Amino acid sequence: MQDVRVVRAEPFPDQDDEVVYPRLSERKLHWLEKKKGGERRSFAPGEVLYEHAVRDAPFFVLLSGEVEFVDRKPGKDVHVAAAGARTYIGDIAAFTGEPTISAAVAVAPTEALVFEREALRKMVADWPEFGEMIFRTLLARRAWHEEMGYGVMRLIAPQASRRAFEVRDLLERNLLPVRWYDVDNDPESTEMLSWLEIPREETPVLVHAREVLRNPSPAQVARGLGLRAEVDGERFDLVVLGAGPAGLAAAVYGGSEGLRTLVVESWAPGGQAGTSTRIENYLGFPTGVGGRELTTKATLQARRFDAVLSSYHRATELADGPEGLVRIDLDDGQHVLARSLVMATGARWRELHAEGMDRFRGAGVYHAAMPTDAERARDKDVIVIGGGNSAGQAAAALAQRARSVRVVVRGKALKSTMSSYLVGRVERSPRIEVLTETEVVALHGDAVVESVTLQSSDGSREDVDTSAVYVMIGADPCTEVSDGMLATDDAGFLLCGDGARQCASHIAWPLADRDPALLETVRPGVFAAGDVRAGASNRVAGAVGDGALVVRFAHELLSDATPTSVGAPG
Repeated sequence: MQDVRVVRAEPFPDQDDEVVYPRLSERKLHWLEKKKGGERRSFAPGEVLYEHAVRDAPFFVLLSGEVEFVDRKPGKDVHVAAAGARTYIGDIAAFTGEPTISAAVAVAPTEALVFEREALRKMVADWPEFGEMIFRTLLARRAWHEEMGYGVMRLIAPQASRRAFEVRDLLERNLLPVRWYDVDNDPESTEMLSWLEIPREETPVLVHAREVLRNPSPAQVARGLGLRAEVDGERFDLVVLGAGPAGLAAAVYGGSEGLRTLVVESWAPGGQAGTSTRIENYLGFPTGVGGRELTTKATLQARRFDAVLSSYHRATELADGPEGLVRIDLDDGQHVLARSLVMATGARWRELHAEGMDRFRGAGVYHAAMPTDAERARDKDVIVIGGGNSAGQAAAALAQRARSVRVVVRGKALKSTMSSYLVGRVERSPRIEVLTETEVVALHGDAVVESVTLQSSDGSREDVDTSAVYVMIGADPCTEVSDGMLATDDAGFLLCGDGARQCASHIAWPLADRDPALLETVRPGVFAAGDVRAGASNRVAGAVGDGALVVRFAHELLSDATPTSVGAPG
């Protein structure tokens, strides 16, 4: 590798921008130093305040001097922006727990007030108005970095690479910005591989700051980025399994009620809602809200209330713990103990039973349409399978870029399973064709999907070209971890409330002095929220309501009970 060279991007952002560079009054500066305990430190030119791609970077209020933000790359430092006195710097990673998107380096003698993560959280809690300004600024800076491509991870791989697809999905779903460079069609990818001295055969390659990972697995990426929390043997008031809307809501409300809260998520926050391009019937967002945006804000809010979020971390077994607690064993050998537990594990997409399905999973067959998928579908023909809201949202988003979108539905119409506003959008789009009473029975291609066979209800078949197939045909509940402990209905969804009370199996409700709460399962202190529970609404708002409600029940139970009365019966 060659020596590191320094490059200055031009132009730098305007420091008079009141959102990106808010100026603090002398009174606020005095308050931050004297009342909130900011530690005054001096930095010489060239000294690093915080580094690129690190977690838990401090928050700085600049009293004097100047710093510049640096995008570290293999062999190159790109200075992308600057900040001066009486503003503050940091990264939204201080709240979300993700790695920083750039470094901050003093370019003049600089004095600053330094707040470590816990001090920052306390300050935000004590002064919510200032906290709101901080969030707005840090989110705006992060959005600017992503838009300009500064500090964004680079994934260099063929479009057909299944492993690259999994890594990209893991990163995007965990709110980590990444750009995919297609080695087959993007000349810039060839230049980057040449600079890195890596042959095409060793792709996919993930570049994060100065670190270069060759052919990484999702597990390697998760470990390298610290997505999993180190919590072995710790006790929590509330453990939430799953970080979809229900789990994130439980985390927010649990943390805000002062409960020590852990959220364990097997892949990434957001659940199925996090993959939605636009949710238009969610209260408070008259123009709709993207699944990624909603997930980002909910994750930020949960961490603001000190909830611990651990991604790419799967619970493998529930068991009786000491003192009546519930023990949760995790897939990396760790375990935690819970005074109360929320099952918010949601549901997984059903697989399409068609010839060739296994060959093309992640290489043209997908279960979510992320923002980058719409761009990759530009001027191409794609297929969406399913008639529910997720399928409608995906079709509408893909149609903004794709040449054509075929929506394939087994039933006679969309209206029985899709919200009317989406039905109207799908039907009005000139690029969307709805094929009812039709199935995809086979997928064809070499490295990636190139065509599919459609079969109508009368048995006739037709081969059509396509570059991608998005399968959204319903979901099955994720309840494996609770097998043998919690009761389910005939479809496998967890029984709660009256259903739990009426359950007559060997794992029936054990207490005679009270009935289970509305969302409580057959095991006292263990609740279910969102799509995993029987009778769920399968709507984002319903899942959020479940998450809030279970915390109310858990808080009441923990307030009234000793630890031994929660968890193991009798």
